[in-house]
Amino acid sequence: MSLYISRPSTFSSRFYASVESFTHTRYWQLKLSVVLFGFVLLTTYPNYLDILVDPAPRTTFSYFYDKVASPLSPVTFDEKTHGSKIAFRLTVPLLAKLINVGHTVTGKDILLIYLIQSLLLIPFLLMLIRLLNRYMDSVSTVFLVGACSATYLAKAFFWDYECWFDGYAYFFLLAGMCFRRRWLVFATLLLACWTDERAVIALGSVYLFHRLRENDFTLQSLKDLLPQRRYLDASAVVLLVIATYGLIRWWLTTTFGLSTPSGLKAGVSLSFLPFQLKHRLIGIPFTFEGLWIPFALAMWALIDQRLRLLAGLLLGGMLIHTIIAYCVFDITRSLAYAFPLIIIAAILMARDYAHNRKQILMLVMLICVLIPTHYIVMYIIQIPWSLSSFQEFSMALRAL
Repeated sequence: MSLYISRPSTFSSRFYASVESFTHTRYWQLKLSVVLFGFVLLTTYPNYLDILVDPAPRTTFSYFYDKVASPLSPVTFDEKTHGSKIAFRLTVPLLAKLINVGHTVTGKDILLIYLIQSLLLIPFLLMLIRLLNRYMDSVSTVFLVGACSATYLAKAFFWDYECWFDGYAYFFLLAGMCFRRRWLVFATLLLACWTDERAVIALGSVYLFHRLRENDFTLQSLKDLLPQRRYLDASAVVLLVIATYGLIRWWLTTTFGLSTPSGLKAGVSLSFLPFQLKHRLIGIPFTFEGLWIPFALAMWALIDQRLRLLAGLLLGGMLIHTIIAYCVFDITRSLAYAFPLIIIAAILMARDYAHNRKQILMLVMLICVLIPTHYIVMYIIQIPWSLSSFQEFSMALRAL
């Protein structure tokens, strides 16, 4: 499968050469992750800094502090609120309990949890670089990771004020894809599940990634979907995570009475789907922006090669994530949990368009950088560039 793109100009050739020269320097992957972290910080106002002007953060985030103080107590907040949906989201509250968040009267120590989430972007980008570099050249890797850093996927590590902690979940999901030691895969994916239930849905995509990795990124039949070496394969570990999470959740429900509300009043219902799709369809392209290009090209190549099973799994998985995202109000952060499918598609695209993948991915990066990042909830919020937020950021560090 090939896509014709005109011969690169002298300028672009020099640009490719300079990027390639950079990738030959020592520790280039770490340096790139730090540079991109700085880029995300410069282009994302950390809205958790608003806590600094909140007169009563302990009251504003009482649902989180209550969860930290008593992780296994049933949630008593109104089902319309975000606080009512955190009954099983234990990872970050337990971390907060471990580092003694919540002991101050003002509650400003909650900033520490958000700052940790922001700093996790560096190892997140580093893992993404190393993962992609296994399957494509270094220049293409730079462009693709640069594109990811300009979308909500990376900005979620800063754009958080409501104790969503999606950055933690994205980090643990990617770690479960990047690691190959079974105990690390198990631990990180289980932590992701207890961060947000959307990560449980994403386990299907992570499972598909590991099966493809174990099978040289090909699926010829339904038999190829099953782990071949049972307990030795990372894909089998993903199944174990699903079973373990289900059993522990059932035990917490029956023993401690934990539950998560659903339905129209709780803002979680299939009945929202028609209205959401009609009025907020823009949330789909805005979530991944230019990253939809490698996904579309991978789908085209798979269909052209008559690899219908894999094409169906990718498309079906993305459809499931989209439906779930549109059954709630916070569309962007929900759909972003489909990023493992974007990674799979990018790897497939890099293989099938090997001759011009650099040009394709540079275009993808430019589109992602030039399109302002939007967060789609009940309305559209543009995430502002934050060149002026350094003073507030330093205040946050001093507040600790």
